[in-house]
Amino acid sequence: MTARRLGDAARTALACVATVVCATIPTTGCTTVVAPTARPAPVAATSTGAVEFYTAVHRDVLTALSAEFPELAFEPRYASTTAGCTLPDGTAGVTVHLPIQGSDAPVPVAELDRAAAVFERTAARAGFRDRQVLPPDTGFTIRLFAADGSYITFGSYIAATVGLTVGCYRE
Repeated sequence: MTARRLGDAARTALACVATVVCATIPTTGCTTVVAPTARPAPVAATSTGAVEFYTAVHRDVLTALSAEFPELAFEPRYASTTAGCTLPDGTAGVTVHLPIQGSDAPVPVAELDRAAAVFERTAARAGFRDRQVLPPDTGFTIRLFAADGSYITFGSYIAATVGLTVGCYRE
């Protein structure tokens, strides 16, 4: 490979990494705006079906965490929202952010590894993988991704929270 091609490949790889970081972690150094794009392996044909599927996954994760940590009573903290996105064929779709569920108290620090294991094990049954640990300035936060661009986030700092964003689907 020539030096020029190697340089182009390195710039492309760096741009891809920067795009992923900027899209998933709010940082002051990122200026790239990335619109969510659907990935293969949809769980439904439309957003309605995907929301139904992922609402059940969200509920399963909350149930598993509540069973393991009965002192955590999760309730809606933020309402559901939607955002436009672009499907692989170039048509418009919708991304849905399910209501973020939160507790009144965080997971005890000594129990965070156990809580993360419960979260990951339960979410993995629905196809979530590719663990990402978010910067510590946001408390303890991990995110897992599904093949369709959906992601689920568990955090604990002042409270324990679970949020799920459904990937890009046709309305």
